[in-house]
Amino acid sequence: MELRGLAAIIGEEGLSEVDKKYLIFGEVFEQKFIKQDVNENRSIERTLDLGWEVLATLPERELVNIRPEYIKK
Repeated sequence: MELRGLAAIIGEEGLSEVDKKYLIFGEVFEQKFIKQDVNENRSIERTLDLGWEVLATLPERELVNIRPEYIKK
């Protein structure tokens, strides 16, 4: 939210490349992961797949708490 506020003030062109990736991450996280239709019956496997899709929007160097072998997989 802070990054969105900063982008609104200085514009996205004033952000670093990593900050821009975090903006994309936030949007994708909300649209793909959080917004689940009331009638959507999402399995845990599908939820985990969506989680990996969302994380894939970030540079690998930002995924510091995920084991490298999981990232590669």
